[in-house]
Amino acid sequence: MNIDWISGLDDITVAIVVLLLTLLAIRLLQSPSNVPPGPTGYPVVGSMPLMGRGNPLDIFRTLRAKYGDVFSIQIGSTFNVVINGLDALNEAFVKNADKFSDRPDNLAVQDYLRGKGIGASSGDHWKQTRTFSLMTLRGFGFGRKILETKVKEEVTEYLDVIEGQKGQPYDAKELTHIAVSNIICSIAFGSRYNYSDKKFKHLTALLNENFRLNSVNGAIRQLPWLRYLPGDFFSIKKFHRNGDQIKEFANDQIAEHRESFDENNPRDFIDAFIQQQKKYGQDHPIFEDNNLAAAIKDLFSAGTETISAMIRWSILYLLHNKPVQDKLRLEIESVVGTSRLPSLDDKPNMPYYEAFIMEVLRMGNIAPLSVGHGARTDIPFRGMVIPKGSVIIPNLDSVLSDAELFKEPKMFDPERFLGNDGNVIGQKTMAIAFSLGRRMCLGQSLAKIEMFLFITAMIQRFEFIPENPERLPSLEGIVGLSRTPKAYRFRAVKLH
Repeated sequence: MNIDWISGLDDITVAIVVLLLTLLAIRLLQSPSNVPPGPTGYPVVGSMPLMGRGNPLDIFRTLRAKYGDVFSIQIGSTFNVVINGLDALNEAFVKNADKFSDRPDNLAVQDYLRGKGIGASSGDHWKQTRTFSLMTLRGFGFGRKILETKVKEEVTEYLDVIEGQKGQPYDAKELTHIAVSNIICSIAFGSRYNYSDKKFKHLTALLNENFRLNSVNGAIRQLPWLRYLPGDFFSIKKFHRNGDQIKEFANDQIAEHRESFDENNPRDFIDAFIQQQKKYGQDHPIFEDNNLAAAIKDLFSAGTETISAMIRWSILYLLHNKPVQDKLRLEIESVVGTSRLPSLDDKPNMPYYEAFIMEVLRMGNIAPLSVGHGARTDIPFRGMVIPKGSVIIPNLDSVLSDAELFKEPKMFDPERFLGNDGNVIGQKTMAIAFSLGRRMCLGQSLAKIEMFLFITAMIQRFEFIPENPERLPSLEGIVGLSRTPKAYRFRAVKLH
């Protein structure tokens, strides 16, 4: 082995490398002998070079074909176990949920989020915070028809902005983020913002950027010592600065709510939290301000990025599939007409829409690797042992792209979800698009309401045309914490 490269390193860097190699050797000696199989990595970096060769979903498909439905991959100092296929995923995250529902310790880079809120917490703290959040959100209409009025208000504002482009090429990414975020604002803060509000636009930009940076910061989670290097090559300092501003925005909202709080008239999520805080005290581990700030951040993350990505994927597939767009419009006009907005009451009579959105969920593949889970102890699984401290990755893509479940999986075809009688089929399998088990997406019910009301109203009012019919926008996604479309523009021509 050529070690001449060591001579080019300073003493501190050499000491760090030697320490990491020693720790890695100790860990390997302590690990069970029957861990899931996987590729042999390099010292210190593990299989990071392999993961840098292309799309992680394609790499995982290749590794699954070689090693099976449960394989391992060392990335930096993190031992990852990837679980693939519908049967193995259900066996782990549904049948053995008690063992597979924790989060890894290195999930959140932002210090104030560690173990707080819903997304980054585990154990009793997670259960209590999630239970409170779900009960409170349902009380304010989450997943219920009473939320429809708020969503329709936002849909109307959104459509008016698109109409204002007068059929000129337009990138709706920022507008979609703001519109969807506004719905969360109405639930969490009790009010919405004007699209021109600079403070609100800044908040949505920060949330969007940190969602992207959290993917970039994966290197920090795999090689934690990188955060101590000079400069900000991995944008970790920027991530922290953005996070501090997001927390400041949340704290300002909390302070304003305290000043106008009425014990007998809770207006929104923050008021409901303050109500419990007064009951149990501000030192309660659940009802303390950092947990509230983290929960608010989680609501925005779960309720903004994935839903806005789904709306943008929907438009993109409409641009690529005009016959599908025409068939959707025909269904909308026959069920709803053109004189009013679609309503949730119309949804049961629109099976083609339901099939379309299921196919967008499948092809858009917005959370292909979900969010990592953590092994708090050694976990026996399928004759192997997942070592304590492992990050467990639910590979949802392994189901959504499975040729045994979906004929010609690379083809966009809503008809695959319609039976001979015209009714929708395959809902149980497609539920996995929102993850599975106890960590299933908190915003699933809201997402379904928003997607229906936004997408049907858009197709009802506009014909969507590519900016350049000779060169359709790319269907390749950008894979990070979510899978989002590449930037594109479209023309929305008003129909009525």
